[in-house]
Amino acid sequence: MKNYVIGLDLGGTNIRAAAVTRGGEILHRVKIPTEVANGRERVIANILKVIDKIKKELKGLKLSAVGMGIPGIIFFNKGIVAQSPNFPDWIDFNLRERLSKNLALPFYIDNDANLAAAGEGWLGAGKKFNSFCMLTLGTGVGGGIVLNKNIWRGEYGMAGELGHITIYPDGHPCPCGNKGCLEQYASATGIVRMAMEGKEKFGVWSSEFGEKDITADMVYQLAKKGNKDALEIFQKMGRILGIGIADLINILNIELFVLGGGVANAWDYFIPSTIDEVRKRAYRITGEGVKVVKAELGDDAGIFGAVYMAMNELKSSGVVELRS
Repeated sequence: MKNYVIGLDLGGTNIRAAAVTRGGEILHRVKIPTEVANGRERVIANILKVIDKIKKELKGLKLSAVGMGIPGIIFFNKGIVAQSPNFPDWIDFNLRERLSKNLALPFYIDNDANLAAAGEGWLGAGKKFNSFCMLTLGTGVGGGIVLNKNIWRGEYGMAGELGHITIYPDGHPCPCGNKGCLEQYASATGIVRMAMEGKEKFGVWSSEFGEKDITADMVYQLAKKGNKDALEIFQKMGRILGIGIADLINILNIELFVLGGGVANAWDYFIPSTIDEVRKRAYRITGEGVKVVKAELGDDAGIFGAVYMAMNELKSSGVVELRS
């Protein structure tokens, strides 16, 4: 009987999931609303609903395990969500224990950026590399560090918070409590803030977009049209990203950085500044050899990473031999 693993990406808006074989073949997909506003038990019910939908669709196959990515701080070994920006009432919540009441099979959770990195390492931009870093440039900046084909989680499972490298000691305040974090400049949120701070330059906003709130995509669209101020924002964002990457190169001496997330769509407008800054700040030998590339798996990176994590955990525990 062919086995499969379910990978789930638990977001604040939607739960996205897929059944995936050991060879990386997607057998079936499901997407439903998360319904965070209806409370923790509704979210749990929806997670179980997604799993049940897939099991019913694939009746003749065997579900071996479930892996899930969640934004926030995760105690990987215990299956506990310490805190999550999308689920404010999930404080030190033992999700694995709660799900085990309704789910009689192995279940693993990890930080969503870690799993995006794992997915890119398995089937995407990092598959030919033993070690690399992934940064997800979205609403915030997430990060995952892969060392010798394994996610580096650190002593307490909280490693890889790359968005909270300090770039400016007295920079813009970050919700994490620090100031001047990379996330405050290299994310969609940071791009919007920089645009708002210079909005007196943006007389074009009203004529282009009316009275709509500024979004990172609006800044991107203006950059595509050659707007000088929009281009300057992406150049600044790229420079700051390059400073962060150079720091990581000097610490880790790895040769690959994978950039994903929605902001990476503006690649052509920020990456020259990023590479220039890396060359200036990293040690010459490591800086010249480093590669900075786009992620390849898009929104599926986290799903593939969740599957890869679950397969590795099954293998290490000796629970089952997966067949593709």
